[in-house]
Amino acid sequence: MRPSFAHFGSTRHALACGLAMAFALAGCASLPPPTAELDAAQQAVARAQDADADQYAAADIARAREGLEQAQAAMARGREDEARASALAATADADLARVRSAAARTDADRRQRLAELAGLRSRLQVAADGVPPDPLAWPIQADGLAARLQQLDVDPRLSAFAQYERLQARQAVAAMEAATRREMPAASQLAERRVAIAEQAARIEAARRQVDALDRERSELLVEASRRDAEHARAEAERLRLEAQVQAEEAARLRAQAQQAEAALDGAQVERDAQVAAAREQEVALARQEAELVAGAKLPPSRQDARGQVFTLAGEAFGSGQAQLTAGAAASVRALGTYLARLGFSGVEVVGHTDSQGNPEANQRLSRQRAEAVRAGLAEAGLGRGKTSARGAGDGEPVADNATPAGRARNRRVEIVIPNN
Repeated sequence: MRPSFAHFGSTRHALACGLAMAFALAGCASLPPPTAELDAAQQAVARAQDADADQYAAADIARAREGLEQAQAAMARGREDEARASALAATADADLARVRSAAARTDADRRQRLAELAGLRSRLQVAADGVPPDPLAWPIQADGLAARLQQLDVDPRLSAFAQYERLQARQAVAAMEAATRREMPAASQLAERRVAIAEQAARIEAARRQVDALDRERSELLVEASRRDAEHARAEAERLRLEAQVQAEEAARLRAQAQQAEAALDGAQVERDAQVAAAREQEVALARQEAELVAGAKLPPSRQDARGQVFTLAGEAFGSGQAQLTAGAAASVRALGTYLARLGFSGVEVVGHTDSQGNPEANQRLSRQRAEAVRAGLAEAGLGRGKTSARGAGDGEPVADNATPAGRARNRRVEIVIPNN
């Protein structure tokens, strides 16, 4: 859950500011100089500026700056009550600017997610359940500030949100109800600001929850789109393979008729083979993209050598002296397992390696355990154990000089070898 929009400072400081507001508006003559209120106003204005209030709530942030300047001027003249009241008003105006700016940015995020989902649904021909109601537009229908707060408390859509902002609003309403006739205009204005802040902050948190749900749906549709693209690529590759087979048979028949016709057909065969290879390359690329989307991680880096294609997990894939994959390495192994399973690979060999430090027998044992851990991760991702093998090479197959730290780091690895066909 995202924190409330007004969680700044400590709880102790927040309660002190709330009490200061109540006492100030009630005309308490025993308050200390309003330095805390001035500090709070300065911080509130700074937070509003950082939240792009000048772009989305220009009038509110301008009013907050003006109030802060008035508070500082009154403080300089020794008019502490006036400085305190102006500082409290400036803080409320800045908080209002901040939540209005946050509402504008949240609305933009929500609209973008809805547009992206509409495009994905259209592409996949998936029916929509309808546009969800906009939490930022939910009305709070009540007369009077106290009634509006009560409505916010009982509204099941919003009651769980903006607890701190509602506490501030209740304090401001209580202070307004205790204010004298002379104090009433400032107290009423401050209470109105705080109630509006509480309402807007609750709507924003509800909207962010909705944006999170839209993000999850978008991710699911992206995975589905990738899966369909991969299926299409596989079907296209099979169609081209069958066409190539038919053309090869036709070429054999025509070779008996004339050498010239055979040469021409050979050229066509080469072109068709190139098309098949291109389709296979597309299938491989789409399978890789699908695997990385499903696992939420990239495949390990790979290279080609005499054994075939070799994916390498570096030493940081495991804790020091341990055979358990780190979270990031486990995700990378899942992606690799999904990728290999999608493409139907078999005969995959997992080889664990260590550097030359330590006991050779212990190194041999650790390298075997790490290889088995990676093999298990591949199996969990869908690559059956019958299609893989694992062995530990210990420190017997270095790829760099063990005399240097950099060389030893390169030697600590697990290799997943996909043999050449």
